[in-house]
Amino acid sequence: MRVLELNRHLTEGGLGVQVEVLLYDPSPGPGPAPVTGWPFPCTRLSPEDYFSFERLRHLVLERRPEVLVVNDSALVVRCGRQLADLVGASLVHEMHAVEQGTGRPGRGPGGPGGVQAEAIWLADAVVALTGRDLRHAVDAGAGQVSIVPAGAAPGRVSGGWVKDGPVVMAADFTRSGNAQALLTLHARLPQDIPVAVYGRFPRSLPPAVPRFELQGPVADLGTVLAGASAGIACHSEACGMRAQVLAYMAAGVPVIATPQALAGFPRTWSFALVSEQSAMADLPRLLTRLHGHPSRARALGRRGRRLAEGPLSWAHVATRAASAYRAVRPTRAGTQPHPGLRMLAEQPATSEQPTGHEPAADSAALRAAPRREGVRVR
Repeated sequence: MRVLELNRHLTEGGLGVQVEVLLYDPSPGPGPAPVTGWPFPCTRLSPEDYFSFERLRHLVLERRPEVLVVNDSALVVRCGRQLADLVGASLVHEMHAVEQGTGRPGRGPGGPGGVQAEAIWLADAVVALTGRDLRHAVDAGAGQVSIVPAGAAPGRVSGGWVKDGPVVMAADFTRSGNAQALLTLHARLPQDIPVAVYGRFPRSLPPAVPRFELQGPVADLGTVLAGASAGIACHSEACGMRAQVLAYMAAGVPVIATPQALAGFPRTWSFALVSEQSAMADLPRLLTRLHGHPSRARALGRRGRRLAEGPLSWAHVATRAASAYRAVRPTRAGTQPHPGLRMLAEQPATSEQPTGHEPAADSAALRAAPRREGVRVR
């Protein structure tokens, strides 16, 4: 949903940006992201569309964008550069995280950084979510990098800390680290504290945590946070700015999280308590601390909401995105292809250069806009 929310605010924010989204979303969840009801044209791509160069070529030629934004690094390597050169567009690779298993960053095709490093090098510019990702992109040879974090929508939910409210825990509990944190919380948390759990989980998990309310995935986490006493982020991997944490902050709920879940966030001390133990074994103690100090709990929630209303709001993030896209100067049709395209073609195929690669969740969108006068981005 990040792609769609960002482009909603690009369109509605009076930023002079025209947007179209071609969305391929294979990610699991409560259902595929809707393609209707957005203030910009949005077309869902089938796997046949997404993995066919000819179909993508036809779609891009129809739209003739000035800037083409591609999130999936494998798609950039497979044909993103060719598609951009086809219409003289600038190519932006939007990194949603440093991809695991790609090795150390390397400059240019065939380097030790794998597919993501090749995508960074082929693009005219890179958009990163966090400072950590920006440093990775620079190490991989990016010529132009901007930070455009994920955003929050604080206007949708009013709430704040409620001492007797449920503890909300949202994650993908099919991941072993998240499931273990939930089991630890169930074993150690006092029975009089209610817990509401949202996210995917294996069938074996509900019988193991009978006191907890396992709700499954929810399309908009903010709608269930009113009256919560804390928001728990138990992630064991640093993967950009977590949507769950942003939702907790937007609702004015104090956050308890692992360091990995807080990766990329500014001033984490001001809105969160940090769990330093494996599987969040210290979580019951941190919750007890919150319940025992109501003024601190309310202050954490207020400060998180202020960040969500200011530098982490979608309106602010969209302004940064528009500036990043404007800074990329389109190459016009008829110019020479990007030199990386020729060099990449000269490299032998590697095991890390996939065919039919399945992108990570929410990482497969192309954004385009028709050529008109003025600034048209994406």
